[in-house]
Amino acid sequence: MKQSQPKLRPAARRAILGAVAISGALALAACGGGDDDAREVETPAAVEAPVEETALSPAEALAEMAARHAQETLAVSPELATSLGVSEDLAGAGYLSRLGEYGFAASQRARETNDRFLQELRSIDKAQLSGDALVTYEILYDAYRVAARRNQFGFGGAAEFGSASPNSGAGWAATPYMVTQLTGPHLYLPRMMQTQHPLQSRSDVEAYLSRLEAMGRVFDEVIETIGADAALGVTPPAFSLTGAANAIRGLTGSEPADHPLATTLASKMEEIEALTADERGQYATAAAERVEAVVYPAYARLAAALEALVDQAGGDAGIWRLGEQGEAYYQFTLDAYGGGGMSGDEIHELGLAEVARITAEMDALLKSIGLNDGSVATRMQQLASREDNVYPDTDEGRADLLALLREQVAEIDALAPDWFGALPKAGLEVRRIPIYEQDSSAGGYYSSAPLDGSRPGIYWINLKSTADNPIHSLRTLTHHEAVPGHHFQISLAQEKEGMPLIRNMLSYSEYTEGWALYAEKLAKEMGVYDGRPEEDLGRLQAEIFRAARLVVDSGLHAKRWTRNQAIDYMVSATGESRASVTREIERYAAVPGQACAYKLGMLKMEGLRAKAEEELGDAFDIKEFHDEVLLTGAAPLGVLEAKINRWIASKKG
Repeated sequence: MKQSQPKLRPAARRAILGAVAISGALALAACGGGDDDAREVETPAAVEAPVEETALSPAEALAEMAARHAQETLAVSPELATSLGVSEDLAGAGYLSRLGEYGFAASQRARETNDRFLQELRSIDKAQLSGDALVTYEILYDAYRVAARRNQFGFGGAAEFGSASPNSGAGWAATPYMVTQLTGPHLYLPRMMQTQHPLQSRSDVEAYLSRLEAMGRVFDEVIETIGADAALGVTPPAFSLTGAANAIRGLTGSEPADHPLATTLASKMEEIEALTADERGQYATAAAERVEAVVYPAYARLAAALEALVDQAGGDAGIWRLGEQGEAYYQFTLDAYGGGGMSGDEIHELGLAEVARITAEMDALLKSIGLNDGSVATRMQQLASREDNVYPDTDEGRADLLALLREQVAEIDALAPDWFGALPKAGLEVRRIPIYEQDSSAGGYYSSAPLDGSRPGIYWINLKSTADNPIHSLRTLTHHEAVPGHHFQISLAQEKEGMPLIRNMLSYSEYTEGWALYAEKLAKEMGVYDGRPEEDLGRLQAEIFRAARLVVDSGLHAKRWTRNQAIDYMVSATGESRASVTREIERYAAVPGQACAYKLGMLKMEGLRAKAEEELGDAFDIKEFHDEVLLTGAAPLGVLEAKINRWIASKKG
């Protein structure tokens, strides 16, 4: 049966079929493998090299090459294609019924593909490029070179460009491990199936069932990869393995028919008018059977494989425990996440300085509201525990909390036209992180809308305990994850007229997270903290949290801090609860370097704005500056800096 094809918005279709001027970025995609002759992927014809002999200009050749690279990636990454909502002519017929590959063979293909992409890019004369085409070249050259550097390490899967890495799910690009308590197909795939797989037709339902069936093969390939890594002496820390195994038990604790993978299908089929009641029942039964016969056993095999590695892994948290290759890998991740060549020691000192600066600002503000005694962390804990600062830990309390977040979104939306020339068209929903995921999930995150506009962006919040989300802290989370943070940044890039598809496939954490942290402070400039000193303290607490990340991430991986040493420091610096800090420290252990991207990106964007304000004077326009940053799309900091410098020069000239 012919697979349904999501219909792209006109802007997205022009982005795909028109000239491609890429402003992409790196995320390291760990692909899997399996029997090469067992699952042939129908590759779109457009992926093949062009046969026309018509001479192309360097800019045209770059556009053609970039379009082929994007399409070739989609052909082997159905998860990424699903998240973007692209059509079959881009990702291959029936891609909604497939899952990617995660074993040795696919990793080797990824290495070869990235090397070929880099060589093709080098064949284009950069000196003949300007404007968007020059940015295209600079970003791709950075992306392919960094991926090639990643591929020098023989563990964790191989890398090529693409932001929806099957082993990350949250966009964390440089994790050296295929599975951790926070990353991996065991978390990413069910989330994708429930929130991104379209269920609007009979063929969509049948594709969903095919993907449930494929999860057994996927998990076996994942087990193959983590076993090969373990043979090289590479495993996540023991607490990460245990956390992943515990998350799996949470994912498989219900009766198969009650599992979200089954209930999601049953619920969404109610809206498919072409199905009869009997057919819906048959499909729902088929889903429950696949969960019981395929999904649950696959999860059990994965949990057993992880638990078997606990003794080998040991209790040390930092990647230094992998020896010289661990130290080299950490320097790679710092460079990949915006470190600009800084060492772990230099990152550590930068973090300490930022923590001291923000602490002084918080101290003054705490005194202004009558909290004078004790350390800043102690007083922030007092603020967080106030009875009027915490919603009841009940269903009603959680509903009220979600309502507050929606009010905060509406407040920024009303102010945004004075600060941004371009505003997102995509809607935004606020949702609770699923209960089965909340034990190992972050406090909040954002899922972007697909290119076809079939659903809005989603701002997720972890409501395991309302005490983890005191009222004073919620506003800045909204501004980071939603508006004017990730929702503005990602939606504007996707909606930009003529924006090529590949820009929306690629991501740089130092850009995306740097912007979101910049957006938290921008919201203060927009006036939403006026008369709300407690919430402004929440903003500063979030900023000091990111500054402390520089300290503890480098402490864990460069200075050989223990897990408890890092937890103690962060609790003392931020005033956050020990339970929430513990989850954070375990995240940094699982994903070395990524926690540094937030502050490094923010500092760069603040520096670029200050330079533009100084050099342009009265000619500086904040809306134009924000559009210049956001409509670039995700980019490495060096490329963004060069682009802003050219913009400043053009304004002055």
